Amino acid sequence: MIVRLIKSIAMATAVTVAVCGTLSAQITDGLDFSEIEQWRLRTDNILRFCQLESNPTAAVDSRVGEAIAQRLLLNASFAVLGDNYGIGGEYAAQDIYVNLVNDCDIILGMGIGAGLYPPEFTTTRPYVGFAYVGVARAGSISNLSEISEAASIGGPVGSYGFTALTRYVATLPSTRRPRLLPYGETNLMLTRLRDETIDAMVIYGPVLAERLKNSSAQDIATFDLAPQAPATVNIGGLMLSDNTYLRTTVDAAIASMIADGTIETIVADAGFANLPFSAGGY
Repeated sequence: MIVRLIKSIAMATAVTVAVCGTLSAQITDGLDFSEIEQWRLRTDNILRFCQLESNPTAAVDSRVGEAIAQRLLLNASFAVLGDNYGIGGEYAAQDIYVNLVNDCDIILGMGIGAGLYPPEFTTTRPYVGFAYVGVARAGSISNLSEISEAASIGGPVGSYGFTALTRYVATLPSTRRPRLLPYGETNLMLTRLRDETIDAMVIYGPVLAERLKNSSAQDIATFDLAPQAPATVNIGGLMLSDNTYLRTTVDAAIASMIADGTIETIVADAGFANLPFSAGGY
């Protein structure tokens, strides 16, 4: 389970990490079948979406869901799922399975990658990809090559971006390695950047945008982690693996939205236009 959990660090959301952590067991083990509500009345003209409670890409995901439903000439409904499972992720996969039967056709905003989910699940094609970015005080650092051995760099503990940075720093000569400091809270990390406790930080782009949307950011600037420590996350939808027809039609809708520029417009309307992103994923 630990190996699988480490692989899942690439994902952006806590629930994705939790689901991936259960890959070594069957989802049906420990599933309370009394929670499955197959008897629920379904209408064919509604596409049911769920979103994770604390997902930083929620503003993009909901707009994508609305656009998918419109392309398929369907109405859209949305429900919010809790995601407070912690790093162990016990029972997360079972809960997601129940949600995909009872409440959702698709869970939006999930990380997409090979081998990340149990076989009971499948994913749509990615509709967007976002990157981790470096952040420094304005006018100080513009790329990783400018960071000296005397510098300190913060990052979210266990995150994909911080892991990529750690691997890069390990390739440097021992006399050229900056100090890496893991943080458990983004606002604290920003405070430490501004009070000069740390010289730079790495953060998932949408998380940074969410933290700064109601505050001034003139005192800080972002920089690209590539080519030294690129870290990108492709985002799509999660559904049950036996829902093959719906996945095919949704993938076609997403492809058309990528081709005609709808995804770029959605990202801009959500306030993420200044973030590094790729329509259709990286």
